[in-house]
This record gives sequence, structure tokens and C-alpha cells, in this order.
Amino acid sequence: MVILSPIMSYIVDKEVGFPVPSEKEKINKVLKRYKSILKQHAERSDSAEIMFGIADLLVGRNAPGDHVEAMKTYDQILLKNPPEYLKARALIGKAELLIGIPEEFGNAISLCEKAREILGKNLSEFFAAKALVVEAELRLARREKGDWASALELLNRVVKEKDAHWYFRGRALLSKAEIILYRDPNDFSPALKLVDLSLKELTSRPDDYFVGKGKIVKAEILMKRAKSGDLQRAEKLLTEVVKIEFEYQDLVARAKLNLADIVSHPKASKLLKEVHEMEGLDPYLIEKASLVEKALGDRKKK
Repeated sequence: MVILSPIMSYIVDKEVGFPVPSEKEKINKVLKRYKSILKQHAERSDSAEIMFGIADLLVGRNAPGDHVEAMKTYDQILLKNPPEYLKARALIGKAELLIGIPEEFGNAISLCEKAREILGKNLSEFFAAKALVVEAELRLARREKGDWASALELLNRVVKEKDAHWYFRGRALLSKAEIILYRDPNDFSPALKLVDLSLKELTSRPDDYFVGKGKIVKAEILMKRAKSGDLQRAEKLLTEVVKIEFEYQDLVARAKLNLADIVSHPKASKLLKEVHEMEGLDPYLIEKASLVEKALGDRKKK
């Protein structure tokens, strides 16, 4: 699950019952209550605040259709001409939901820039730090000239701010590690250190997307370095990701393909088959599956 904003996290944590409900059950309770309030009193003065809470909860729950509904809700908030701080939060929310859509990268980066103008430079504030990290992640994904330098500058600002929210510091550290690996694929030690720091920041969220991604990046570094014990450590990390019960199939596929590259034949073939059965994967994963399959075929011939 994606992290909730501080106020919604506080509200969700206050949901109690017996037996103690899971976080998702608590989110469902709060969502139901907020939607009921809005339905009965659509014109109340704090309706935009309630709508933002609903969108935040939808993104946090991450059930099928939640992100589409959240995007519509952010758009509705912006149409209400909300206070500047709420406008900035909705802009960041929209931008984060566009991270996986290449044709929207430019638009999403513009949304982050507008949000940053509103929020200012106080990176101890949750949404100010979020705006920088989301923009950096978008620039890393877009890869236009100057994007990576700009992304690194944004990430460094979050990492160096001692009061920045731990979640966004963790994401920033992980993105920095990826930049180091891209610029110098053999610069293992600094990248490993950053990934370890990232995973330490995110310790309290074992099922989080960025924890899974961090473990995969660390495993890939260990596989490339290939010192004594590295492949065993990589296999352990990748197996942990495969066992995480979350909806991010691209991460699971990436973990399975890396595993197939280092485990023995019967298990490797099974992992490849599972990846081939997954639908809607990113093209680079489909290409990677072909490369791993070819390598496995070469290993069988030896």
C-alpha cells in the first residue's frame, strides 16, 4: 500500500474495533464514512478537504479502479478553486498517478513545478518533500536532456534535509542509487550503501512498492558484483519480493526474471513460464524475458 498523508494516516489509525481491523479494513471504514458525509452535504465549506481525503485513501488502498477514481477526484477538487495549499496537494496527487504514463510525463512534471511554487522550500513539510521526489522520479523516467541532472539536484535537497519525511527520504535515496548505477554500472559500493540506507528508512513498510523495488535493485547490484555469497544474498532478496502480496506485477516480474537468471534449470523455467503468463507487462520486461530465456537455453546446452 502507498503511504497516506499524515492527517489521513492519523484518522485511519484511530479506527478501532474487535478484533483489531487491518489497515485496509480501516481505510475502507473511513472511505465509507467520508463518502457518506459528502453525499449528504455536498456543498459544505470543507467539501474539497473531504474530497482530498477520499482521493488520498483511494491511492493508499490501491484496489482495482481506485487510481482512476482518485484522478477524477483530484480534478474535481481543482475545479472548486480550492485554497492554494490544497491545490498544490491535488496537483502532486495527479502527478504521482501519471508516473507510469510516458505520454503524460511532461504534463506531470509541470504539475509538480506548480505545486513546488505554491509550497515553497520548507522540505520538512510532507507535501513539499513529496513534490520534489515525484518530480525527480518523473524526470528519471522521461530521460530527456538535462532531466537526470535536475532529478539529482531535487533528490539531494530531500536527502540533505534532516527533517524531511522519512518515506520520501527513502525514495530519494533509492533513486540516487539508480542514477549512480546508470552513470557507472560498476560503481557498486556507493549504490549499495544508498539502497541500504533507503531500505532502513522504509523498514516500517515491508509491503511497500519502494521496499520491493529497493530489494530488487540491491539484488541486481549483488548479481553484477558477484563476490562470494552475493548470488545467494540476491536470491534471498528476490524471493522475498516474489512472496510479497501486492498488486505491482511489474516488480514481481522483474524479481522473477532476475531469479530465473541465477537459479537452476527447473526452477528457472517455471519462473519464466509464470512471467510469460502475466499480461500488460512493460516492454522492457518482455525484452528482458527473451534475453533470460536465451541465456537459460545456452546454460542447458553446456
